[in-house]
Parts: sequence; C-alpha cells; structure tokens
Amino acid sequence: MTDDPELARSLADGRDHYPVPFLQNLIDNGEGWQSESELGHAIVTALEDGTCVLGPVPHRDYHGNVVPARKDVAPGTKGTLEYANRLRAERGDPLLVEHADGSVGVAG
Repeated sequence: MTDDPELARSLADGRDHYPVPFLQNLIDNGEGWQSESELGHAIVTALEDGTCVLGPVPHRDYHGNVVPARKDVAPGTKGTLEYANRLRAERGDPLLVEHADGSVGVAG
C-alpha cells in the first residue's frame, strides 16, 4: 500500500485517478465545473466528504449555473474550510489552511 495518508484515502474512496491536489486545483481554477463525467462526480464527492473545498472565486458550471466561492456560502456548510476541517478532524486527517493567495493546502 502507501505511507501517504492522503493517497491512501484517495485510493480507498475511489479517487485513485484523481489525486486530491489535482481535484482542488480544478475546483480553484473552475475547470472542474466544466465536466459532467466521472471527474465532475469525483469533485462533488470531494466537496461532500470534506476532502476539498470550494474555490476562492465563483465559477460557472457546464450548464451555466454559478458555483459559489467558499466565502459566498454560510460558515460551516459544505464547501467551506470549517466544514472540511470538521470532517477531516473526525477522520484524523490533516487539516486544511487557506494561503494568502487563496489556494488551500494541508496545514503543516
């Protein structure tokens, strides 16, 4: 197996084709919302389970709907750092932090 907890979890939850930093980058730059495929499903799952968070700015999805930025949703709700870090803490995963440039990464 692997000693990397993030990689181990991505393998266990079916995101083995999509490493977490890759998914977060696609969320941040908006490209991930242009897909209706397995990739789009992996992004939604990553938001729901707190693996990733919404991006620093809003984007439009494949259908033209607005996907809000993480600052545009209520604190503690899906897509926020608070939501993700609550679920991560419950799993014993490293917490996420927002960097000055708006990017998100594992604390440490």
